[in-house]
Amino acid sequence: MLRAQDQTSAEWLAEVTRPEEIHYLKYFFFLKNRQGGEAYYCEHGFSEREPQTGFFELLQVNPGDVPCPPEWARGLVYYQIFPERFCRSGLHPNRHPLDDWNARPTRENYLGGDLAGIRQKLPYLQELGAECLYLTPIFAADFNHKYATTDYFAIDPDFGTEDELTALVQEAHSRGIRVVLDGVFNHSGVHFAPFQDMLAQGEASRYRDWFFPKRFPIAMDAACYECVGDYPYMPRLNTGNPEVQDFVLSVMRYWIQRCGVDGWRMDVADELDTACVQFLRRRLKAEFPQALLLGETWGDATRMLCGGDQFDSVMNYLFRDCMVDYFAHGSIDESQLDERLQHMRMKYPEETSHYLYNCLSSHDTARFLTEARGEKWRLKLALAFQMFYPGCPALYYGEEIGMEGENDPGCRGGMAWEQQDEELLGWVKELIWFRRRHEAVRRGAYRTLLADPDKKLFAFERRTDGETITVIFNSGDRPQDFAAEAGTIPAHAVKIIPS
Repeated sequence: MLRAQDQTSAEWLAEVTRPEEIHYLKYFFFLKNRQGGEAYYCEHGFSEREPQTGFFELLQVNPGDVPCPPEWARGLVYYQIFPERFCRSGLHPNRHPLDDWNARPTRENYLGGDLAGIRQKLPYLQELGAECLYLTPIFAADFNHKYATTDYFAIDPDFGTEDELTALVQEAHSRGIRVVLDGVFNHSGVHFAPFQDMLAQGEASRYRDWFFPKRFPIAMDAACYECVGDYPYMPRLNTGNPEVQDFVLSVMRYWIQRCGVDGWRMDVADELDTACVQFLRRRLKAEFPQALLLGETWGDATRMLCGGDQFDSVMNYLFRDCMVDYFAHGSIDESQLDERLQHMRMKYPEETSHYLYNCLSSHDTARFLTEARGEKWRLKLALAFQMFYPGCPALYYGEEIGMEGENDPGCRGGMAWEQQDEELLGWVKELIWFRRRHEAVRRGAYRTLLADPDKKLFAFERRTDGETITVIFNSGDRPQDFAAEAGTIPAHAVKIIPS
C-alpha cells in the first residue's frame, strides 16, 4: 500500500510472508508503469534485465534495531501544564510577591500555581479526556519557568513537596492519567552546586569537565563558558562526560522510583550527546521498560527516532508549523498542506508516527488562537485536524477554553478558570472522547482523500480492518459538496463520517 508521497518520492508498505522462517532476505524491485513499460531496480540502479547481483538485503533483525515505545503511549492525548500558571492551591507560604492571577505574564512575575493546585483540577482534566500530563520543570530552580535547575533532587518550594508530587501522580493514575516530567539535562542553573564549585575553584574544580569552560578564571559571563543561547544563567552540561551521564541517570531513576512518574520529556534533546541518550535509554529501559522518553526538537528528528536506541517520541513542531501555516495564517493551500504532511510522514517509520507529540501551541510559542488573529473557527478546525491525525494530540493548558497570548512570556498566562469559552470547551471534549472511542482514529492507517485548493477542501481517512473514519475540512467561506454520503460541507467547518 502507498503510505506517503510528495513531489520527489513515494513510500510503499508491503507485508511478505513465507511458509518457512526467514533469517536473511535478498530482493530487487520489478516495476511496471501504466503505459506497460517495465524495469528492474537494485543497488546498481535501473536496468531492463533481471539483476543477478546488487540485491538489496534484509539481514537478521535484533530487538534493539526496532523502535519499541511503550504501548500505553500510542495515540494518547497529552495535556501540557506550566505549573506556576495553572492553579494556585493556597496551601503554601509565598516566597515571592504574587501578582493577581489574571495579571499580564512576564518573565519575572509569579502567580502562585503549584502541584496541589494541579491535583485539585484532576477531575476537570479527567472529564476533558486528558490521558497524560506533561509538566514543565518542577525541580528547585531560578526564575518562574524553572528551566535553570539548582537541585535536581528537590521539588521547588514554590510548587510544594515530594509527597505532594507523589499524591498528584497516585491520584492521576487512579483516574487513568499518566504523568511525565520535564528533565532539563542539557544545561543547569548557575546556582547548581557543581557550577558553583567551578566558579569558586576554577581549573582545580573536580566539576570543570561537567561544563564547557572557555577560559579561567570563571566569571558569570557567557564569554567564560558555553550556555544555552547567550544566557549566562543557564550553563551547558557536558553530557558526553560519563560522570554527568551517571548523574542524569540517577535523577531519572530517583523520581520514577520515589514518585512513580511515567517518563521524561527531555529539554533541548537534540543538543544532548548522542552517546548519553543511548546510555540513558539502555540503562533506564532495563529497569523501567514502560518509561517514556520524549525529546524536544524543532525540526527533523530522524536521527533521534529511527535507530530505536534513543527516544520513543519527539515534540513534533513540524506538525505545528503545518497547522499554523494552513489553518491559522492561511499562507499555504490544500495541496501544499498535503505535500508537507506527506514529506513529514516519510521521515519516520509508520509505527513511530503514532507516538509523535503533535501540538498546536506550547510554552515556547505564541498560542494558536493568537496566531489565528482570534478567529475561533480556525482554532476549531485545527483542533479537529490534530485530534484525527496520526500521533498524539497535545493540548497546551487553556487551549481548550480559548486562551490567547503572544510568544514567551505572553503564552504563559494564568489559566483562565473564570473566563472559559464553554462552546469551545465542549467542542474539544467531543473531539477527544470521539477519538478515545474509535480505534481507527487512535491506531488506524492514514490516507489523504482530497486536497483541493479551488474548493478549499481537505479530506482524509483513518482506517482499521473493522472501521473507517472520513474527515472533511472546508476552510473556505462558502459551502462545498464533497460526496453523496457526505453531502454539503458548511463554510469554515469539518464533517466527520464514521463507517
